[in-house]
Amino acid sequence: MKHLTIAIIIVCGFFALNAEAQTSAPQKIRANIPFAFNVGDKTLPAGVYTLAVVNPASDRKVLQIRSADGHASAIIQTTLIRGSLADDAKLVFRRYGDHYFFAQAQMAGEPTSLAASRSRAERSTRRGLARTVDSTVVTVVAH
Repeated sequence: MKHLTIAIIIVCGFFALNAEAQTSAPQKIRANIPFAFNVGDKTLPAGVYTLAVVNPASDRKVLQIRSADGHASAIIQTTLIRGSLADDAKLVFRRYGDHYFFAQAQMAGEPTSLAASRSRAERSTRRGLARTVDSTVVTVVAH
């Protein structure tokens, strides 16, 4: 009986460690963004970017957005938005004229998106162009 109890404790410990390892695995998206865009109040040039969740265990996930060459990066806090399961990873931008603002990211196989709040720069651009330009949503499929 003593050996059975020890075996059960070891198996439970293994499953607990395995579950923690799976939830703390890095979540990353790599995408070619063909236009300059804003993240918060920072403007990043067009190019290939990697988005990584810095704190996967938190309910308020922080995204690091970094160019492939390492010269441009930004960090932004996001909130989770429930939606439908995504087949492919995708990035969503709000566009006002020729100004693009990062809005959200969704990892492949995830039912939630990581949404960024509108920055001061976006709100200002939106107000300034409200009478002359409609806003649109642009989606970039990532891998």
